[in-house]
Amino acid sequence: MAEIILVGTFHYPDRFDVFSHDVQKQIDEFTNRLASFHPNKIAVEFPHEMQNELDKLYARSAEYSFEENVVYGNVERYGFIVPFKSVNEIVQVGFRLGQKLNLDKIYGIDEDIELSDELLDKITPYMDLNSFFEKMRMITEPAKDLRGLYSILNSDECIAVDHSMYLDINKINPGNYEGSQFVLQWYERNLKIFSNLQNVCEKGDKVLVLIGSSHLKILKELITASSEMNLCEGI
Repeated sequence: MAEIILVGTFHYPDRFDVFSHDVQKQIDEFTNRLASFHPNKIAVEFPHEMQNELDKLYARSAEYSFEENVVYGNVERYGFIVPFKSVNEIVQVGFRLGQKLNLDKIYGIDEDIELSDELLDKITPYMDLNSFFEKMRMITEPAKDLRGLYSILNSDECIAVDHSMYLDINKINPGNYEGSQFVLQWYERNLKIFSNLQNVCEKGDKVLVLIGSSHLKILKELITASSEMNLCEGI
């Protein structure tokens, strides 16, 4: 059985000046905490089919300090070529942790499924996103530092509120279950992420998964239901 440490993250640089001395110290302390779990593999939100590119980016990270604001290279995401920067949480947490643990490889388990703009246009008039964002703001506002925000994002309360947006979308039905079709794409992406994780895991592994906190609800349920995985609680 593989042990899974699931770490929900936000996408940097939201909220924090990542390259400030204080935040760099916080990230370093946070990754020290994660290192205490002694994972032998790290999986991140990077396309599985682009593993070769991720290998090159991880190798390149050894050439720089994590305090440097640099571009490691360009990658394709959702049909667009975008710069992969050191400000990314994959670098700041995933790569930094990998280096601390002397790991040769970081695993990409994401699947580039772009949610349909056509469906989004149809359901947007029925969505109350302001209410959702206000709930999330109220939950996360007490966080005074990076470690505090990670604690909140990985709490049962925050995970439930985050997932509630998709449940609210699911009930939108202007005529052809457009809301359900949209949520189906979200579930498809998460199921494929889980498939990639299943194929990364081997018996006896301890795998730390660093992924956007919106994925936590579905992934927790899948990992818990798996006979080949054991979910370790509490980051």
